[in-house]
Formats: sequence, C-alpha cells, structure tokens
Amino acid sequence: MNRNLLASGALASVALVAFSSMAIAAPERLPSGAEVTAEDYNELLEQVEALEAVVRAEHPGAFPTEPTGPTEPPAGPTEPPAEPTEPPTQPTEPPTEPEPERAVLPAPTDFTVRSVDQRAVADWADVENATDYVIRERRTPEELRVVTESTRTSPVLSLTEPDYYYSVAARDADGVIGTWSAEVHVVITAPTTEAAPTQPPPAEPEPAQPAAQPTRVWDYEAGGSLVPPWMEIHALRSDQHGITTENPYPGTTRSAFFTVKRGDTGWNGTRGTLRSEVRDSIANSGNVKEGTDQWWAWPTFFPADFNWDERGQFLIFTQWHQTVNSGNPNVHFWSDVNEHLMVDVRGGTGGRVAGDAQYTRTFDLGLIDKGSWNDFMVHFVWSSDPSKGLIEVWHQGERVLSENVANLYVGQSVYIKQGIYSAAGTNRVHRIQHSVLRHGPTRASVEGLPSLD
Repeated sequence: MNRNLLASGALASVALVAFSSMAIAAPERLPSGAEVTAEDYNELLEQVEALEAVVRAEHPGAFPTEPTGPTEPPAGPTEPPAEPTEPPTQPTEPPTEPEPERAVLPAPTDFTVRSVDQRAVADWADVENATDYVIRERRTPEELRVVTESTRTSPVLSLTEPDYYYSVAARDADGVIGTWSAEVHVVITAPTTEAAPTQPPPAEPEPAQPAAQPTRVWDYEAGGSLVPPWMEIHALRSDQHGITTENPYPGTTRSAFFTVKRGDTGWNGTRGTLRSEVRDSIANSGNVKEGTDQWWAWPTFFPADFNWDERGQFLIFTQWHQTVNSGNPNVHFWSDVNEHLMVDVRGGTGGRVAGDAQYTRTFDLGLIDKGSWNDFMVHFVWSSDPSKGLIEVWHQGERVLSENVANLYVGQSVYIKQGIYSAAGTNRVHRIQHSVLRHGPTRASVEGLPSLD
C-alpha cells in the first residue's frame, strides 16, 4: 500500500463509502488535540490496510492503478511560454517595388534565306536598339544550334541532307537575346556551272527628263540696255553702268558692269551713299512670303586691284531688300576693308527705318577671290522666325555658311538688287561685273552656270 494515500482525499472517500456499506468497524476517532504515539500510528495503519483489502475486493475500481515505474515529470518547457509579440503598427521601411519586366527585343521581320553557291544567305529588317543578331540552324528536330552572329552568309554547307531551317533573333546591348523569328526552310544547292543565259537586248532608253528650269533668269546676251532684263536702274550718271563684252564669264559673251567713285551721290535726292545698281519687282523676285523655299545663283567678278578703302563702312554688291524702300535690307553681300566676303541677315519685326530690325546677324565667309569670277549659290527658307528661317551659301563651289536665322521682316516680301551700293567716303574708283543671275525652287533649277560643287 502506498502510504501517501493516507493523506489523499480519494482514500478518505473510499473509506467513507466502505464504512457506510459494509459492516466494518471504523477505527476510533482520536480525541481532538490528542498526542499520537508510534503504537497508535501503527495500529491505525493496520486498520486502514485491512480496510483497503476489503474495499479492493468489493470495489476493484475504487483505487487508481499505481504506476509500474518511476513517474517522470511531464516533458515541456520549464519556463512559461513567452507572451506573443505585438506586430509593429507600421512597417519601418516601405515595401520594395518590384522591378519592371525587361522589354525583350521583337523578332526581326522580313526574314528570308536563299541558297547561293552552296551557302545560305539570309536577310532581314533591322530591329531598333539591336546591337547584333544571332542565327540559329536546324537540320533535324533534335539538332538546333547557333551558327552565326550577325553574319548573314553561312560557310559552304553539306549537300548530303540539303534541307536546312533557320531562324534569327536580335540581341541588345546587355547581351539579351530577343524573340526568335519563325523558321525559314531552304534547300541548299550546288554552285551552277552552266553558261549564263543569253541576255535579252537592252531595253530602249527612256526619254531623258527635261532638266529642272529656273523660275527666272537675268542675262545680258542680247546686249543693249540693262532694262530689260531689269526693271529699274539706280545711278547718278549713265556711264556708271552698262553691258560689256570685256572679260565675259565662261560660256557667255557679255556681262553687266557697275562703277562708283567719290561724289556719285544724289540719286533720287539721296545723300551719303554711292549708287550704281539695278533692281527688279517683288513678283519677278519670286513673291517671297513666310516659309518660301528658294535658291539663287550668279557669278561676280572682282578685279585684281579691287580695294575697298573706307574702314568701318561697306560696299554692297548683291541684296534682297524688303518691300518698303527704307531701312536696312533683309540680306546683303558686301566687302569690308580687308576684302572679306561678308553677309548681313535681318528679320523679325521692324524693317522700316535703319537699325530697327528685331534680329540681326553678320557672317564673315572668308576672302574674296580678286582677279577672278566668284561663283555664288544661296539657299533661303524665308521666315521672320529665327528658328525656322535658313540661309546657306556656297562660294567657289564650297559651302561656307548654313545657319537658322530670321531673314524676313514681318508682313513684308523682298525684291532683288545688284550692282554697287556703298558708303560715300571712298577715295577710289570701284568697278565690278555681274553675269547670269537666276532663281528657282530647287538647287537643280539654278545649277549649271556656274558649275557648283
């Protein structure tokens, strides 16, 4: 008997049941506060053991089964479980955005492969942003291999199994291969050794297209006066201008000459400038307006002793003047004191009085070729907007200027003038010659005389 059961409530309960249902004398209760001796304890223990034997016999399930071995304490943590940690109310860092998927280059289009001299020759349309291409070859369903990179012609191929299948893909700067094209089948054939077939007789040449023609030409082959081809002459004296057979431009027989000297002022009441020049109308000059695209070409001869001598002043030999007859011209070609070829360009608002142009540009195009004919070609896109207007100049066959400029005054057109218009302080006689002048809508319409690049 486990003596610890003496203290258990279960034994006490069983004992009460047994005393109430069986004729077993209960042990005498000791008086309260009585001292229990060893003899008393042993006597009481014997009574309880006898009682237990009776109860076990009559009520086998009244007592718990005793363990057969030492009872191990239940496994488990010796410390109480930790309190669950409260999740943070807010993340300490924002979630990382997923990286966008990489754009894969599309498959090249128009992919073709043909057999040429026992080689596969491929072609395709280029793919934007591709750095090179990869070609893949297949001869059987199991065999698929990269055979070339960017090269569009294969080495000599075997004729044992002449069926080949090819596809192509573009590769970007990071080496990523894009989408493959659909496969193309080609049958490789041996180089032909047959004689080339007889070529048919050449077809009759198509009739030559007429050469582009200028819109208007001013030339002096007819001789006589400068009017026509020009509309007006601006000069103080009649001997300041004319047509001469001296030193004609190659391919012509005559040219116009113009001269000025100190004192040649006073034409039409003007003062302070020298004039010997011709002009034409706005209509004959092309009815220029905003956005007009126009080409001009002509040659000018400067004698070997040409020397503009008034420092800080000008000698203009060709100009496009705005509609009103006052103010600074839109474009003029002139010589400075060092005989440099200069071009002034003006536009935007203004064009009514000297110095009122909204935009002004001056360009130095290099030395004038003295003692020679100087060939000029000029391309204009006329505009009062400096981002839309254009001037390009070729001198002696070389392009010496190409600039976006404002070259038209708002609300005005232009007319052409040639000759000499200069400051009045010179101490020399100046003479130049002009030959054939023309304008048209394209370069081809004005080229050919002179022959420019």
